[in-house]
Amino acid sequence: MQPIFISLFLKTNNFNIMKIENIKKTKYQSISKGLGITGLVLGILTLLISFIPLFGLFAIFFGIIAVSISLIGLVIALKHNHEKGLIIGVLIFSLLGSGIAYSQYAALNSITKEFVKEVNKDKTENKEKKVTSSRDTDVALVLEHIKKSEINVTDENGLPLNYEYKVSVIETKPLGKTKVISSIPNTDKGRDGYMNSMYAELSVSKIKIKLLINGKQIKGVDFVTHNYEKSQTNPFLDYYNSSKFFKKSFSYTPGLDDKSVLDEALKTFTKPNYYRDFIGRKKEEDSKYENKYINATSNLIKSSNILNIKTIEDFQKVKATIKEEKKKVDNAKKKEITVKETTNYKKLLITVDNLRVRTSPDLDAEKIENLALNTVVEFLDKKSENKTEVTIQGNKINEYWYQIKTSSGNIGWIHGCCFEEK
Repeated sequence: MQPIFISLFLKTNNFNIMKIENIKKTKYQSISKGLGITGLVLGILTLLISFIPLFGLFAIFFGIIAVSISLIGLVIALKHNHEKGLIIGVLIFSLLGSGIAYSQYAALNSITKEFVKEVNKDKTENKEKKVTSSRDTDVALVLEHIKKSEINVTDENGLPLNYEYKVSVIETKPLGKTKVISSIPNTDKGRDGYMNSMYAELSVSKIKIKLLINGKQIKGVDFVTHNYEKSQTNPFLDYYNSSKFFKKSFSYTPGLDDKSVLDEALKTFTKPNYYRDFIGRKKEEDSKYENKYINATSNLIKSSNILNIKTIEDFQKVKATIKEEKKKVDNAKKKEITVKETTNYKKLLITVDNLRVRTSPDLDAEKIENLALNTVVEFLDKKSENKTEVTIQGNKINEYWYQIKTSSGNIGWIHGCCFEEK
């Protein structure tokens, strides 16, 4: 009896296990099939939408969901050994649709970037073209005005038109200078070596050219001018006086002058000109000093970057040389010592109320600011070449203009009538 009972129990138990397994298999088969059908619908939808221009790029969202569902269904099918054909088909549809949708997105993104780039490029080019065109017009006007100032011009009624132009130096920035190069040794008969000597300096200036017709200003245009200055001993002064130099100046204004003007300035600036006939020295004896001067001036031009300073924007970036170091000979001690030279600014006390600071040494120049009585300013060690007569409280005063810096940081010119050293 007992074996029969055990046998029946085992058969019943096996039947229950098989029944549970069949239920699980049917369940997972149902899940796998459901995922396959859902994935198929989404996959077909992804593929169809992906072909629609522009809108097709949004199919990638359906594609991602379809691929995810397909992968889950594939894992279940592999684990429970179900039919995989539908799932694999869904996966292919989903990947294909997603790929087409992504290609549309990539193409549209590329076109958008190119469009934005072209728009920005057009804006930049138009801006540069506008600035260049305006500048070219101003330059052409100045050149035409200068040309007309040299000939007789009349208006439509035959009345004379007097074309004039005035050049005002607004600000000058030094770029450096060479050491003094002498062709006479220091030991030559006790001389100090500066009787036949040369040195060179570079600077840039911001200038304003004012155009006038019959005395009335019609336009003012700013330019940058290169200043090439060569100083050398004057042979017609005291033979033994080493301090008397005379200066040769050359200038070039980019935008107005031809390149030939620059070429001539550079050629003269870098060419040595010692007075051999005056001191009786031979050319071959001076060749090393000539080469020394040529190298010094050439290096100065390169290090100063003067050839690249062409616009007002370039000029604003220039940092002027306010400190320099040079060598000099102490004859008493017979040795070379180092001397540091720094610009010393003098303080000036304004002696009138509402003294005008102007952009250039000219009564018609633009006003920068007014200075109150007893205001203190810094004198920048530069004055005008010519004097200007003004009337102050009934008294006529003929004085130079002086370049100063105000407490607010403005740099300009004041007339010499109305201050005293502090």
